[in-house]
Amino acid sequence: MNLFDYTISSTDCEHNNRIITNLSNPQTEFCKMTITSLTTMANIVILSKEDYITINGTTYVCDDDFSEISASSMTEYMNHLMSLYPNGDGDVFDFFCDHCSRIYITSNRDFELQDVSYNMRLLLGLTNVQLPIESTGSGQSHRMNFPDVGMFLSTPVLYLASNLGSNSYRTGRVTTSMRILMRINNSFFAKQPIIATNGDYTTVVRCSDLSDARFTLIDANYHEIKLLSPMYLTVQIEAIPDKLEHEHDLSKGPVDPFSVLPMSEFAYLRDLTERGEDVDPTDVTRLIHFQPQQTSEDNQQNQTTVIPPDSSN
Repeated sequence: MNLFDYTISSTDCEHNNRIITNLSNPQTEFCKMTITSLTTMANIVILSKEDYITINGTTYVCDDDFSEISASSMTEYMNHLMSLYPNGDGDVFDFFCDHCSRIYITSNRDFELQDVSYNMRLLLGLTNVQLPIESTGSGQSHRMNFPDVGMFLSTPVLYLASNLGSNSYRTGRVTTSMRILMRINNSFFAKQPIIATNGDYTTVVRCSDLSDARFTLIDANYHEIKLLSPMYLTVQIEAIPDKLEHEHDLSKGPVDPFSVLPMSEFAYLRDLTERGEDVDPTDVTRLIHFQPQQTSEDNQQNQTTVIPPDSSN
């Protein structure tokens, strides 16, 4: 049997976005793995009691958790939060949102926004803003505009990260990478099902690594999200034969090295493709028809040698 199908789910209520499991593995050295679907409910904690904002040296810490909020509701909550911390200096901070749902702050004196937590950044529209920032104005009329509309249901893209995934790179101020198995475009609504199918990622892994398979749902900035509902995955495992069972007829079309090459040759080609190099069909042909060398008399077993491409061609 070369094809295996699994349905797995999270079991830790404190970390519904994580799954750690032992997958029964094929009796081959390597296999292809695809996450065919992810299902959960869009009950995502977007603001928690760990989130905060620091203005003029005073840190305002949230007193509740939220899984759904709008721009107007966010300003109402921020004004409530300001009221929980009486200010002896007479500072008054009021939050509003404009007709584009961008949030801004007004005050009776100049002020500085010094620090905000990650979730607060997303909601206030400060994702790409470097802190600290200062208000503008004069006298008793000062204002601070936040440039972006807040992200009120996590980021526009979610990822399923895994220790078995392939590297996916994110560019920005700093280029970072994460081992990814699935991309989920955020087109869902709060408290409604998230049903995603995978058409982007198929990865090749050692079958022995399936005994410690770890999956984590993260946002576009590679931060873990807090789920309040269990997460379910369907996983398809396809065994890759250790030995070549047939030769490929090149007259019938291009070679698919993922399906026809023995594992040593496959590892060589996979290394080429991961470095972004094109695989020359002539190189594939040489690998397919390559005859293994014989070892010394002490060890008469066949030993496959991978021949690198001929740079002269």
